[in-house]
Amino acid sequence: MKKSILALCALTVAAGLSACGGGTSSYTIGGVVAGLQYPGLVLQNNLVNDLPVTPLGADTNGNIQNVTYTFPNEVDYGEPYSVTVKTNPQHQTCVNSSGTSDTAGRLSSINAVIVCSLVTNTIGGTITGVAADGLVLTNGSAGGTVTVTKDATSGAYPTTFTFPVGVTYGQTYGVTVLTPPTGQSCTVTNGAGTMGDNKVETIAVTCANNP
Repeated sequence: MKKSILALCALTVAAGLSACGGGTSSYTIGGVVAGLQYPGLVLQNNLVNDLPVTPLGADTNGNIQNVTYTFPNEVDYGEPYSVTVKTNPQHQTCVNSSGTSDTAGRLSSINAVIVCSLVTNTIGGTITGVAADGLVLTNGSAGGTVTVTKDATSGAYPTTFTFPVGVTYGQTYGVTVLTPPTGQSCTVTNGAGTMGDNKVETIAVTCANNP
């Protein structure tokens, strides 16, 4: 009778572990990628598996479709795992929004969410000839202004500028003089364009005294 009770207890414990995901249960590493618009994304996990992910494009309403991914390997209950971005897609940056690592079995399934967004960079350039206060530059396409003021220590006006508001890949920008310095006129060279993958530092603002 005692042996039967012990056997029953052992079966009960084993069944409980199985229901909770313990024992020899294994888990698939997968999830979704949101916002993926361009090719080139490669994910990896701590088992040194690389997984290329292909964008699905937009749906009939113009919304970027989520991409479901699954690694070919599995992890056992209680084992640590991680999902990271090995290679970003063209023109985008992707991050694991659900945390890069966890332990298999803590949740009922592994669903690592990767969120991709378009690259955003700053625009700026050089300033020459400023001799008075009042110069304000504006980016009419993407927004933002730059006010050029004299350095309190040196008493000199800056020779470079950078807009505080970045411009997203593929978005146009157009820098113009919103307000010129007192008694001066300014021109802008290379002020308009379409944002690429790198920051813009070639805009030139040249100021001169009015006649």
